[in-house]
Amino acid sequence: MAAETTLTLDAQRALDVAQTEKLLRGVLIPPRPALLVAVLEEQGRPEPDLERIARLISEDVALAASTLKLVNSPLFGLARPVVDIQHAVRMLGLRNITSLITGLLLHQAFRNQRGAFMERFWRKAERMAYTTALIARWCARVASEEAYALGLFCDCGVPLLLQQFPAYPGIYAAAEREAHTRPFIEVEHERLGTDHAAAGFLLARSWKLPADLCQAILRHHDAIDYYQREAPDPTVDKLALLLTAQHVLRLYAEQPPAAEWQTVGASVLAYLGIEEAALFQLIRLLRESNEKA
Repeated sequence: MAAETTLTLDAQRALDVAQTEKLLRGVLIPPRPALLVAVLEEQGRPEPDLERIARLISEDVALAASTLKLVNSPLFGLARPVVDIQHAVRMLGLRNITSLITGLLLHQAFRNQRGAFMERFWRKAERMAYTTALIARWCARVASEEAYALGLFCDCGVPLLLQQFPAYPGIYAAAEREAHTRPFIEVEHERLGTDHAAAGFLLARSWKLPADLCQAILRHHDAIDYYQREAPDPTVDKLALLLTAQHVLRLYAEQPPAAEWQTVGASVLAYLGIEEAALFQLIRLLRESNEKA
């Protein structure tokens, strides 16, 4: 059994979340998809029916196609191709397939939000998911499928802020420009009184996602050293993956390290047991995947 997370909603972030709830009052947080509800209900039974879960996923043709495409990608390195959803459920297991479809359903939940900003957002989210899963394959703290969903969800508060604040793309761009001098969410707080990590926490909590995933979404721009510990912690595992993936993507884009990484990066790598030189191998893998795309 995984160790219980020691990170809870501290006083400051509790205030941030409460303030975000007020600011986003009237914004429609996408409800938890009915398909996900049905799959999780089946998963919670003493003897889950894998065939029924496969049928539920297969009924959503677009989701099934996206799932098979992702499962058969080089990212997961399966020995032989998966030919249908039933095969995918048997091959990956119930928890892993559920993680994958949860991430893919997030994209569907915001399909009505269009425009250049959202197109860039989803491309970045997919790169983040891919990179997080790659790192997970190296350190074996989190399953690759769970890491992929984590990477997709970590910035899920961005579309919510865009609904409430039409000028948000400019604020997002300013936060990116200043990210090497101060944490991204400081700029959002300065301009909006909230941040996308707190908004993402609200969405993840409303979808009843695991507590450690919700906490990782909330804290993925924290410049706080959570990593000085001997025993593994599921929230810290996920946070370390996210910060490392963010750093790798900045290196890939030839950007200077983010302020958070400058503060805790060495501790993160020590916690995960990854040498800094290995990050450049990840960049090479990203470039190769981009060339094949």
